[in-house]
Amino acid sequence: MKNLISFFSLVFLLSGFRTDNVLVHRLIVLPDSRLIIEGKTNVNSYSCAIPRYIGKDTLVLHEGGRNVRPVFVKGEVSLDARSFDCGIAPMTADFRKTINSKTHPVILIDFISFERAPSYKSGEEKFKSVVRISLAGVSKLFEMDCSIAAMPSGLIHLKGGRQFLFADFNLEAPKHMLGLVKVDQQLRVGFHLVLKLDADR
Repeated sequence: MKNLISFFSLVFLLSGFRTDNVLVHRLIVLPDSRLIIEGKTNVNSYSCAIPRYIGKDTLVLHEGGRNVRPVFVKGEVSLDARSFDCGIAPMTADFRKTINSKTHPVILIDFISFERAPSYKSGEEKFKSVVRISLAGVSKLFEMDCSIAAMPSGLIHLKGGRQFLFADFNLEAPKHMLGLVKVDQQLRVGFHLVLKLDADR
């Protein structure tokens, strides 16, 4: 019963803060958020992740009403490229070198807009979003499939991802990961943001 009350309290709060007929949703990015890049080689698959988020970003989404696409006035999440971990030290070093993590230590996910305003109901809502990805000094705008789910605990899970090519960011796939295998040009970038409503605003 307590969890149910907490859930409905969350839904009420997530109705946002109204300013001149605009609902403002402020969502704090929590440390359990992560970014994963997955790919394949001619031998098997690999996964490199930033397992925890160490920044202090808050997403600010403006919802303008019916038939108005919700837009972010603040949508940036900054991640440390140097914290990528592929599970094997030499492979991690190869991957960090490939994405130029020393020269470009920040990976930026910048949310531009959502297809529609989330209702924050229990269960998973799926929708499209426009997101700018900045990797290795190159920024590009993409449409991306996303999902959002509000938990009775008050946490909000925002997930998304899509396929890219190394060439999309002017990168070359490493010819040999660990000096042994050939890496495919295609990779998948996925994020899982754990958020909470900023109830102080």
